[in-house]
Amino acid sequence: QECLDRREREGTLRSLMPIPTSSTSSPTASPIIDFSSNDYLGFARCPEQHQRVESAYKQFMSNTYSHAQGPLLGATGSRLLSGDSNLARSLEADLARIHNRPAALLFNSGYDANLSVLSSLPYREGGEDVIIMDELVHNSLVMGVRMGRLQKENVFTFQHNNVEDLRRVLQNLMKLKPSAIKPSVLIVIESVYSMDGDIAPIKDILDLAEHAGAAVIVDEAHGLGIYGRTNTDDMILESSLDKTSHRDNVGVGGTGALAALNLEQHPALLCSVHTFGKAAGCHGAVVAGSNTFISYLVNYARPFVYSTALPPHSLVSIQQSYESMMSADGERRRKVVFRFVRLFRQEMKRGLSSFGKGCQFELLPSPSPIQAVIVPGNESCISICKDLRLADSFDVYPIRSPTVPKGKERIRIILHAHNKEEEVRALVKALLSSFRRAMVFPGSMRSYSRSKLPDPKSNCA
Repeated sequence: QECLDRREREGTLRSLMPIPTSSTSSPTASPIIDFSSNDYLGFARCPEQHQRVESAYKQFMSNTYSHAQGPLLGATGSRLLSGDSNLARSLEADLARIHNRPAALLFNSGYDANLSVLSSLPYREGGEDVIIMDELVHNSLVMGVRMGRLQKENVFTFQHNNVEDLRRVLQNLMKLKPSAIKPSVLIVIESVYSMDGDIAPIKDILDLAEHAGAAVIVDEAHGLGIYGRTNTDDMILESSLDKTSHRDNVGVGGTGALAALNLEQHPALLCSVHTFGKAAGCHGAVVAGSNTFISYLVNYARPFVYSTALPPHSLVSIQQSYESMMSADGERRRKVVFRFVRLFRQEMKRGLSSFGKGCQFELLPSPSPIQAVIVPGNESCISICKDLRLADSFDVYPIRSPTVPKGKERIRIILHAHNKEEEVRALVKALLSSFRRAMVFPGSMRSYSRSKLPDPKSNCA
């Protein structure tokens, strides 16, 4: 209770909230407009996608189970016991082929996958082996390292997306560990970062790792479904609405940033982690790597060994999600998303430029559907988000310190295929209006209360 009380005093207490369908309790109120979920392509809420999944699941059940046996609702056990299936193995083979790796292994979530990989890697007892992480990697990667056998003094970070700083860390390590035994060095990055929306210099990091004899793990949680071979140009910061970035005759799209950059078989890539709870619109994750690496995980990854496997319906959902992400419909949805990205950035930059040089609000340079606007101070950030929800029906949330550095609090905005152009323009207008009021009347945002909805500060990051 003391810990909870401290969080309450500090304004960092989290709690679950009722999910509103409108911005107020009025039956005539406007429905909440989604600018916060990770459902980038809209498949999680797509009736046609639901129908595809249910049809495929019904077909699977009719082909697999006899009337006497009956269908299984759950996997009934871990993959090493009763929970394995031909469906799981077939799906893993398909995913390995799709991600251009020899093998793949399914996990119950992206968090489980990252914990499994980082906590199970072997390290020599002499203390030479090290991990180097981008300073902004996801909590699941950090916790995976903490659960592992590596000592704290052998874990290093480098400045976010800064290849030269990574080079400096690698060079310093060689000086600190001049042992005859060459240290095993593992570099951990994300392809697309969830808080800033920016993209890692993946090729430069992989090339540097290869030169240094290091291996790299890439978390593709926010790259899967968004990037692929057909829209490499969308990875470059661009504001032109007239830009045509999607290419034909280059293979299927939507399989991730590594595929977009043709890096899936880079010799320094140890594995990639692809999460299904974002653009894929379902649940689970897959790790793609070498046969040896996947076999190692089957033996030593504790979250895999001791967890009940994904049920058949989840496996069919994953199968259908990949088909949809790589289809013409998936390509159409990506085009919509990136048109909205360019529209949002163009309108927001134009609006913020009118505030003058002293403006405290800043649009971060992200080419992805994750857009972030710096709003310094937890209270200001919380209040503006509340204003946007209650007055304008926009579902946006504040990202507060200490999740992000103090002074870098932000409103995190996600653009989706299911949004509409008029909604994107209205969001920009509402944001600029809220910023303008906050600048003219700095204390005014704190007194805003027009609804019976719970304060969103209780459910923000």
